[in-house]
Amino acid sequence: MAGPALAFGWMGWDALCLLLAFITLLIIVMLHMISISFGLPSLTMWAKAEYAQVAVTFLIVLFAIGMRDAGNDIMGQITAKVAAASGNVVLANAAHSYVDDPVKIGKEYIINGPIRCAKNIYKITFLVNVWNEFWSGVSASVGNVEGVSGAYLIGGYVSLAHYLAQNISYLALFQYIQYNMLQYSQYTMLQIFLPVGLALRAFPITRGAGGLVIGFALGFAFVFPITYVLIVAMMPPTEYACTSVVVQAQNSPYYTPNNPCFNNVGNQVAVAYRSTSDTSKDGIFQAAMHAVEQLYLEAMFYPMVTLIIVFSFIRQTSSLFGADLAEIGRGLIKII
Repeated sequence: MAGPALAFGWMGWDALCLLLAFITLLIIVMLHMISISFGLPSLTMWAKAEYAQVAVTFLIVLFAIGMRDAGNDIMGQITAKVAAASGNVVLANAAHSYVDDPVKIGKEYIINGPIRCAKNIYKITFLVNVWNEFWSGVSASVGNVEGVSGAYLIGGYVSLAHYLAQNISYLALFQYIQYNMLQYSQYTMLQIFLPVGLALRAFPITRGAGGLVIGFALGFAFVFPITYVLIVAMMPPTEYACTSVVVQAQNSPYYTPNNPCFNNVGNQVAVAYRSTSDTSKDGIFQAAMHAVEQLYLEAMFYPMVTLIIVFSFIRQTSSLFGADLAEIGRGLIKII
């Protein structure tokens, strides 16, 4: 595949889907003509009923094209404004860079937000703990009786550092999984799954499977990235440990007349001052723990809510597109 706009490497997905719709219409017209020529009333009635299905196919394709050309742009602008108002610097920058593509907004945010945050916290934790790790293994004994041990003095810091490092590794892994899900949606849903679903929907015997594939394609192509970036924009922004904070000029996109001194990134600026002023070991670990709490939300809660909305969309729309989910469920249960 040459790029996200191409399907099967030789034609844009929008042109391919329209071509499939016109081919389906041509087949129905030919069968209708044959039924009239040979006096086949049952085939005539079936062909007339299929015209409605062809019209639905055209509506599905037009909906997908409209979402790509207008819907994504509108949702990207909304995301940029909400992120700027809430002080989410990373998401606002990503939304301004890719205002017409929520998938790219989400990917840019994950790389420059949670993943970069996890890497920074891991490095800071390692640097703070490297000497703690050494001194915790040092002990002094008198007459084979242990008198003083570093583990008693700083063992708590070492255990906390191990806890942070282990959790950060898993949280970064979850973010990479979500990043690859967005990338998979970007390059397969409209380019492969939507044309396959339309082709399956053209035949009555595979119409149910086609409707399910179409709902799956539209859900992960549009609902998944849009829902994710909107949730991130509306939720509290990451703190200083997860964001490079810069005081914005008044002509920046983050400036608001109601807060001309610090503008609407003032909360993060304040957090930056508090974090940099407390350079003690306790202060560093406290900031790291606070950032890990935010990473838990972004790695588990946000994707879970997003997937619930996506699968609800798939379940509701697949029935409209001709999928019999109840029958599919019974068939899966029989197979299991």
